[in-house]
Amino acid sequence: MKIISKSAAMVIHRQHPQSRIFRYCTGKYQWRGSTSYYIGQEVQDITGVLAVFAERRQDRNGTYTRLMSITLN
Repeated sequence: MKIISKSAAMVIHRQHPQSRIFRYCTGKYQWRGSTSYYIGQEVQDITGVLAVFAERRQDRNGTYTRLMSITLN
């Protein structure tokens, strides 16, 4: 499965009313200046996950990227 843009993931989310947004993994990844850096990268295919997208977050330690997913679970 490949990481897609957040807007494309939201289209999938709207198409499946029973889906929800959930963290794909618990890790924090280094911020590379844009989420487009992550688009197209391969991630592990998990049953029930419809899409994976990167989201910019910030905490007291600085900016980081979190992978989020659209899931049916």
